[in-house]
Amino acid sequence: MRVMAVISLAQALCAMPVWSAVSPEQAAELGKRLTPVGAEQAANADGSIPAWTGGLTQAPPDHKKGKMDIDPFPNEKPVVTIDAKNMEQYKGRLTESVQRLMTTYPNFNIEVYPTHRTASAPKWFYDYTAKNALSAQLSPDVKTVSGAYGGTPFPIPKTGGEVLWNHFLSWKGTAIEQQISLYMVDGSGRRSLTSSIQIDDLYRYHLPGGEKDFDGFWQWHRALTTAPGRSAGEALVGIWPTDFQKNQPGSWQYMPGQRRVRKLPNVQFDTPNFYVSGMMQFDEAYGFFGSPEQYDWKLVGKKELYIPYNTNKLLAAKPEDAFGPGFVNPKLVRWELHRVWEVEGTLRPGVRNAVPRRKLYMDEDSWNIVMTDLWDSQNKLYRGAMAYTGINYDLPGVLALPFNNTDFQQQAYTIGSFIDHYTPVEPKPRSFFSAESLTQSALR
Repeated sequence: MRVMAVISLAQALCAMPVWSAVSPEQAAELGKRLTPVGAEQAANADGSIPAWTGGLTQAPPDHKKGKMDIDPFPNEKPVVTIDAKNMEQYKGRLTESVQRLMTTYPNFNIEVYPTHRTASAPKWFYDYTAKNALSAQLSPDVKTVSGAYGGTPFPIPKTGGEVLWNHFLSWKGTAIEQQISLYMVDGSGRRSLTSSIQIDDLYRYHLPGGEKDFDGFWQWHRALTTAPGRSAGEALVGIWPTDFQKNQPGSWQYMPGQRRVRKLPNVQFDTPNFYVSGMMQFDEAYGFFGSPEQYDWKLVGKKELYIPYNTNKLLAAKPEDAFGPGFVNPKLVRWELHRVWEVEGTLRPGVRNAVPRRKLYMDEDSWNIVMTDLWDSQNKLYRGAMAYTGINYDLPGVLALPFNNTDFQQQAYTIGSFIDHYTPVEPKPRSFFSAESLTQSALR
């Protein structure tokens, strides 16, 4: 009986339809017409987006390990400033959320600088990506990636789900220690610190040479809250799979007041995010986070957008100078013209989520989600987000951090992952990310 059950399961898995990998002829375009991760290598028609030439891989001489607060292009000046007065002229290159900010706040503007395609990754990441192009597959329910490891799974995507998984598995380093702060600015303009967190991440999918014993969980995560005082000492571990059908994500939390560890029921979908006092959902983190199963994902195509990019100078600012009423100080945000993939998610029939429709925009060079538009049940735009993409000189690579989520109904916004440092380290053992590690003695 047991043998028959195994055979039946194997037959069912073999019969399960999947989206296929690309042909060898298509894959051969990587590193030629396409960059090693699948972006268009050439400049755009008028040269306002230059050709990719390898990214920025050299740290400035005064760089300190883990820091991201050095402006890579300090002497450049904006080529154009866009606000509500001239917005119509540039409307095709602005997301609906950015347009809403301009019409809501007359003093909001974006300063557009020359474009620099600074994204990069290690050569081994590119080598894995080339292999993935020929072998990676995605199940039709978008819950399972197979045949991929180490690099971009779908460098030549055919579906919205493939683009979304490229975001999940984008290059963020292998083992990382970081210290971040999260803020909320309410409708009156009052700024408050919602969380300061020490984070350890192991992006297990990106461990070079680790494919043979890869356990199917692409991220192992541990976070210790250090402020504000009422939350200090709280800790969380979480694991996230490449196969949501086979492996469920898991999160466990330690509460110092209760002196116990509990399994959290659902740290995804539209569950309110306790790190920002519930002002955004967990699936809004980093543009989109968690299982993609609730939505049908349509690949709209590629377009040119003005997006925050190479915004390292923002991380050198003090919160009181950066976070004003309604929006982040425009003088601290560098915008550039980049090509992005546009993906639209529509809630599947019978599924409940406070966001029935959303658009995600992924940077072609890094696969990071850099902008989002979210609509409510009345089909009204009510939330939007943008990543202040900056260079991490130690990886090297670009990170979509910090992340700004705006609620247009409350005229309030949050800032997630305002980085003090983001430092590559040696990988920690699996036991470090276990529920058992969340004890008061282990966290000291």
